[in-house]
Amino acid sequence: MEETKNIVIIGGRGRIGSALTRRYSSNPRYTVTSFGRKELDLADLASIDSALIGLEFDLVINAAAMTNVDACEQHPETAKRANTTGPARVAEICRNKGARMFHISTDYVYDGASPGLRHEGDATEPTGIYGQTKLDGENAVLAALGEHGLIIRTSWVFGPDRPSFPDMVLQWACEREVVEAIDDKWSCPCYSEDFAQYLELLFDNENAHGVLHLCNSGSCSWFDYGQAVLSIAEAEGVVLKCSDLKPIELFQMDRFIAPRPMHTAMATVKFAELTGVTPRGWQVALREYLRSELAKSNDA
Repeated sequence: MEETKNIVIIGGRGRIGSALTRRYSSNPRYTVTSFGRKELDLADLASIDSALIGLEFDLVINAAAMTNVDACEQHPETAKRANTTGPARVAEICRNKGARMFHISTDYVYDGASPGLRHEGDATEPTGIYGQTKLDGENAVLAALGEHGLIIRTSWVFGPDRPSFPDMVLQWACEREVVEAIDDKWSCPCYSEDFAQYLELLFDNENAHGVLHLCNSGSCSWFDYGQAVLSIAEAEGVVLKCSDLKPIELFQMDRFIAPRPMHTAMATVKFAELTGVTPRGWQVALREYLRSELAKSNDA
């Protein structure tokens, strides 16, 4: 009989954290404790200590962060507490308990200066406060935990628990005749339900440490991503005011405060080598997600 694994999820009310909590809580192999920010605030060391020191656990998955890149640029000290100091403290507690830590990070650790897929060993050079504080958090976790620490970089997460880019594009296209999308910034979409499923494959893998990319296969621009949303929606019978997005360039987004890296699509070869599983393509995952959400709307 397999032993129960005690899992703590930090950021359990977010887009990824909700998917993790839902999937793992339904498995009798796992005892799951899931914290939202009200219960555990990464920017508050006392909050971390209060939530974690008295618990027994085998694995912490940190899905929490300050992710608003413009807010990070405006409030760098808050970003540092949430994205660097807080995860470092969680890692210390994990080390003291002999537990593993999976720390979810971002493609914004790359400068995005050149086209092509990023690999885990590629140089990191963040262009803004968000990416820098996340990279510093990665380094702090690995310094504290060594082979008990795993950094999982992901990007462009979509899923049913919080609205994201696909939901917003679809709403705009239903309401407006002209909808714009950036055509010169590329990365990889990631379906939160797939992420939770794939991450589980690493729980008992002793070779899963260091840095790992995890997202759906294939890359695209925001324009391609949004246009795929509209094509799927139309095929499902959604009546749109805008069927074709208007492409624009990143420099035209003058309301952005923080710099956005342009080329941050990430290869998932290492994940496939570790698990024997290649993440499915983002278009297939996006179609499944949108069909599910549209079915919910029709039933409401």
